[in-house]
Amino acid sequence: MPADPPDNQPPAAPPPPGAGRRAFLRSAAWGGGIVGLGGLTGLAVNRLTRGHPPAASRPKPALGAEFTYDVARFQTSDPALLRYEEIGRFPVGLERARNLAVANDGAIFVGGTGGIRKFSPTGEPGLSIPLEQPVYSLALRPTGEILAGQPGKISVLDASGAEVAGWNALPAGLLPTAIAIAGEHVFVADAGNRVVHKLDATGKPLGVIGARDPNRNLKGFVVPSPYFCVRMAPDGLLRVTNPGEHQIEAFTLGGDLEVAWGKSSFAVAGFCGCCNPVSFDIFPDGSFVTCEKGLPRVKLYDSHGEFTGLVAGPEAFPEYLQAANAGTPESLGSGIYAVIDPQQRVLVLDVVGGTVRIMQRKEPNHD
Repeated sequence: MPADPPDNQPPAAPPPPGAGRRAFLRSAAWGGGIVGLGGLTGLAVNRLTRGHPPAASRPKPALGAEFTYDVARFQTSDPALLRYEEIGRFPVGLERARNLAVANDGAIFVGGTGGIRKFSPTGEPGLSIPLEQPVYSLALRPTGEILAGQPGKISVLDASGAEVAGWNALPAGLLPTAIAIAGEHVFVADAGNRVVHKLDATGKPLGVIGARDPNRNLKGFVVPSPYFCVRMAPDGLLRVTNPGEHQIEAFTLGGDLEVAWGKSSFAVAGFCGCCNPVSFDIFPDGSFVTCEKGLPRVKLYDSHGEFTGLVAGPEAFPEYLQAANAGTPESLGSGIYAVIDPQQRVLVLDVVGGTVRIMQRKEPNHD
């Protein structure tokens, strides 16, 4: 995996078609899981050896306890911080789930390897849309059309799942990991090229947001793994993760950076690992729900970025923790995704467990 570009250098040139996705998958398998639960030792090793996995015969240095960082105490949450409770869950039935979206009527769509699955608001399965390429992102139009982000293109599907258009005029190396619809504009978070593309309603490119530009005080996005999210906020500003910087940034639709918040920390109020948060959504009042990989946490922040509580802590994802602690392929690079439905429930996609959790806010004074 290539090193993150220093602040005084432009990002690397976009990779050829398909290369961005392959590089990200390799980097996730090599470094993603190590950083999340291996602590500071894993972080140091990953940064020093990024792109150069050690040979099998290379001796592994033994570190004393004073040089290791035990993250076990962060794998359980203070119950007083939990603001939500699980009221249901259902399996998604995909080889590998990667993202989800919710319609205005509460219908739930999950995309991944194998295509797209539609479920009722309570999880009963409905429409199944098989697709050859994996779906990395989803967005739903009020018309019922589905925008599906796939390596190299955005597919436009009608309500029955038939493809009606394919937007492939975007740059080589496109890896669309999130899509936000705002009126007549569509914004695509491209983890392959580390920018957000601004498109018109037909997919015509109108420019990019977040590219490095010293004249506008833009340092660029640091995206070490294929997790990069964009959402439109109620205040009219676009919110974008800068995962390598452990921040969420706010941009005007013209690309000016207005404000950013977030900090790097294993503590519950911060974001840990190489690149978090991996996804987020925004409540109608402008507050946030965020998701982290490595140390799986679904958290709440107010509109100014102040931590206010948990939707679910690491202990809610035992399969994820077991796989991550063992370093198995099921956990390496696996994210967690959350969206807010019309009832303001939080729908959490557990990639390792292959389920969607339906989380409802606790009543006041509910233990």
